[in-house]
Amino acid sequence: ASEPSRQTSGFGNLLAPPTGTAVVTISPVDTDFSIVIPKINANAKILPNVDAANYNEYMDALRKGVAHAAGTVFPGMDGNVYLFAHSTDYFWNVGRYNAVFYLLKELEVGDEVDVFFLGRRYIYTINEKKIVNPEDVSYIVNSIGGEPRLTLQTCWPPGTSIKRLILTAKPKGV
Repeated sequence: ASEPSRQTSGFGNLLAPPTGTAVVTISPVDTDFSIVIPKINANAKILPNVDAANYNEYMDALRKGVAHAAGTVFPGMDGNVYLFAHSTDYFWNVGRYNAVFYLLKELEVGDEVDVFFLGRRYIYTINEKKIVNPEDVSYIVNSIGGEPRLTLQTCWPPGTSIKRLILTAKPKGV
């Protein structure tokens, strides 16, 4: 006997991937605190409460993953979750510098960023992308309270410390 065909109609057609398309899901490296950015295949542990003003502390954290800035909130709280990581100038230096945010420059408004915290997934959507001077700390100060948001920061241009690339995101559906 032949196997029945699987046909969908209505919403099923909208939700089903096109024939022959593989759906790839990236599993987080750590569900306690990590980041997954599907568009650029980033997947890294986040180290909490890193002093962004202490060079030795943040450099140590950045060797291990993405740093969560001390004084900023955690996912699920009102305020700003501020994360920062290395970028680099050449792809062959990505491993050397643990340049998790190497391809952050490829993200655009509307792209998804997933942060896992204490076993829960928080989905954010990029809503702003800009380049600022390193002295501009407006994105990190006053991070407690206000609308929930996520800020991602890396150096710009990649591999330098001339400026900062800042991407902000809001919880999906907000």
